[in-house]
Amino acid sequence: MWMMHTGQTTLQNPSEEQVLSAVREAVSAGQGEIWIEHQRGPILGLVLGGTRAMVLRLAEPGDAGFHAIDPQGSPEPSGKYVLAHGQVDQYGDRDGVDTRHVVPIVVHFLATTDGWPGVAWQDDNAA
Repeated sequence: MWMMHTGQTTLQNPSEEQVLSAVREAVSAGQGEIWIEHQRGPILGLVLGGTRAMVLRLAEPGDAGFHAIDPQGSPEPSGKYVLAHGQVDQYGDRDGVDTRHVVPIVVHFLATTDGWPGVAWQDDNAA
């Protein structure tokens, strides 16, 4: 069973289409924070900032997990990421990915609960 948190809304057992619709809407808007959790523990977090996305994959709550990276990206940020509670963060472009990768990352996660192999992942447990 899945659970999806978008801003102040939580959906219990959303359909894949509901998840993808919320993700596409956030990508199109260039902003948004979405958390997708499986009852067995894997969690995917997305924070959109313009044309970049910070994507986190955790084994369970409290895990440092992994985040999708762009090895050729600049260490400098090119956008701002607004979290659901209003906090504004900035991440170097290296620590995010182009938003064109977000939907494939989510589709793969929903099917496998694993990280999509189309992007590089940094192990934050090792940092």
